[in-house]
Amino acid sequence: MVAIKQFPVSVIFLFCAIAIYAFFGSPTPDNPGLVEALVGGFLVLSVGAAGLAGALDWRLGQTPFTLALQALFISGLIVPTLIGIYNGNDLMLLLRDMVAFAFLAIPLFLRKAFDQNPMAVRYLGGILLMAGFLFAVRTLLPAFNIWVPQGELLYLSNSPLVLFSVVLMAGFLWRGFDGISWKKLLGVLASGIGVIVILAAMLLDVQRATVGAVALSIVILAIFRFAESPKKALLPIVILAALLFCVFPMIDEALHAMATKTTSVGLNMRVQEAMAVYDILKGSPLAVIAGWGWGAVLASPAVGGLDVNYTHSLLTTLALKGGLLMLALGMMVMATGTYQIFLIFQRDRVGGLALFWPFTIPILLYASHKSLDFGLVLLLISVWSTRAQALHDAPMSGK
Repeated sequence: MVAIKQFPVSVIFLFCAIAIYAFFGSPTPDNPGLVEALVGGFLVLSVGAAGLAGALDWRLGQTPFTLALQALFISGLIVPTLIGIYNGNDLMLLLRDMVAFAFLAIPLFLRKAFDQNPMAVRYLGGILLMAGFLFAVRTLLPAFNIWVPQGELLYLSNSPLVLFSVVLMAGFLWRGFDGISWKKLLGVLASGIGVIVILAAMLLDVQRATVGAVALSIVILAIFRFAESPKKALLPIVILAALLFCVFPMIDEALHAMATKTTSVGLNMRVQEAMAVYDILKGSPLAVIAGWGWGAVLASPAVGGLDVNYTHSLLTTLALKGGLLMLALGMMVMATGTYQIFLIFQRDRVGGLALFWPFTIPILLYASHKSLDFGLVLLLISVWSTRAQALHDAPMSGK
């Protein structure tokens, strides 16, 4: 309680919003209600007038990542808004697009509060970890007939926070095997249970990209550890191999389900979706430069040709709404964000990997870029990389 009292009010409001969201919310609700109103209210209180002013202030010292985000945010407030109004796009879709876009600016709104409170930075990672775990638990509950949501699909396991949590826990598990002791046993068990629960939620929805990201993360950690000290890497590798052998029937079943999905739907028409965006833009010189504005819709091949106001990649969504201008700025955000993650990876490989996948997959493959979760991932990249950059002369640890 003493630690919480030391947080800025804006951070406390943000943590309240995340808690309500984790227990009761969903990443992309079709019909926002009381839960979304509460989450939105706490977010507004968290940002406040000072946060909005800070997001528009070029004079504040920033990283290349936040500078790119700021350029994207200011351009997005002006260009796609004016174009959307000019084209007479549906007002409700225009507003939904703008709310989703505003989530990308969360690091700009709240950077000052976290820069001034290192303790809040430490708590932020833990709270987002628990939010991802709760989403996974809520995904599994209907399978046991404990809680069956009515109405719209919630897509909880698609959340970038779920992917962040499972990679982070898998990394904790890997570290726990490195010189395991009775003191570490509780952490190893907790991490192991967390990984099993979240992977089960992902496999329930047959998610190929996220499960592959988890597997690749473990391989990367093993390669680096083996390169540093083959002897210390031996025990974790042997334990991991034994665990994989014990659960091989489940792994085989999961791989079969993924292969079946790939055979039936391929790569989910992401390339065709990008080509559809290109086709709709090239019909107008103005659209090539500035897009069709917020509220624009696309007959997307990725959803059977239905008209939707999004694509499954942040980059193609930005191109649709803001043309080459917003696409170029989005690519700058991706490049600078990747660099910031690299800074984190240098000091903490687990933390770097846990942020890399939830950052790149929504940008390239999943529509989760339009959720609050993605904005929270961007916030964590911002505050963790700022800390990593500030400590660049300190000895690297926690690898």
